[in-house]
Amino acid sequence: MAWPKLGDLVATKKRPILQWVGRSIYRLMGWKVAGNLPNTPKMVVVALPHSSNIDFILALSIIWGWGIRVNFLGKHTLFKFPHGAFFRGVGGIPVDRGSAQGLVGKMTEEFSRRKELILGIAPEGSRRSDGSLKEGFARIAHAASVPVIPAIVNYKTRTIRFGEAIHDVSSVAGIIEAVKEQALMGVRRAPV
Repeated sequence: MAWPKLGDLVATKKRPILQWVGRSIYRLMGWKVAGNLPNTPKMVVVALPHSSNIDFILALSIIWGWGIRVNFLGKHTLFKFPHGAFFRGVGGIPVDRGSAQGLVGKMTEEFSRRKELILGIAPEGSRRSDGSLKEGFARIAHAASVPVIPAIVNYKTRTIRFGEAIHDVSSVAGIIEAVKEQALMGVRRAPV
């Protein structure tokens, strides 16, 4: 499989060994990447559906295989000893979904402070989702004025397709509708 070329503005980090590992895992699992990331230094990438434990392995393989620098939001329990250091090391940001913590404000500040930031989020919130999307990703993109890129997982064709960038982030509801439209075109959930 030929990996799509990234633009020069996308946040990358040259790590040849991890790139080889990521691409090898992806190839051995029989998956492929379609589409591309827009050539911009800041974006929110929403991966859906989040219906399998394999999703994290696929995401990490793409991150390493492409050599992109990504931060992602994950439930806080993943960041406890002994594996917490690993999740932080690969870009994880712990989120306690049971308490209000001003996450939208914090992430908006991060987008303002940094020259480059790719934020990955699973907008369904958990693998047991009914398919509805939580608004957090759209609120962050709206507040930070950054594009949203859907990453649609299709288990039937073993493809992760990066959709069209959603640049109109003026409305939270509009962002969610645009993501849903793109998701409807290419989603096949993992077998339960």
